[in-house]
Amino acid sequence: MQEFEPDDIETAVAFYRSIEERHRVVLDFLIDHPEERMDEATIADRLGLPEHRDVARATYAMGEAAAALGRKRPWGESQHGYLMPSAQAELLRKAREIVRGES
Repeated sequence: MQEFEPDDIETAVAFYRSIEERHRVVLDFLIDHPEERMDEATIADRLGLPEHRDVARATYAMGEAAAALGRKRPWGESQHGYLMPSAQAELLRKAREIVRGES
């Protein structure tokens, strides 16, 4: 699998479009906080999610969506939390704008 490339807008749009609304809130959070590492509990708290497991479920579903498109997850995970690099966040921010413009 390959990473999302900066000019990979069509695949990024397909990825963003494929994410269910209940999971998209986590994706939007990561997009809006590039280069900031946060753990599940912090993300859940800031988004008002009932359980930190909701973040894990969302990132799992989003990872599956990325894999279905032949791409790696556009964020990094470690024991210290999740972090979306700036380049990935910028690409997905553009994809989000395109998808929102379709509504």
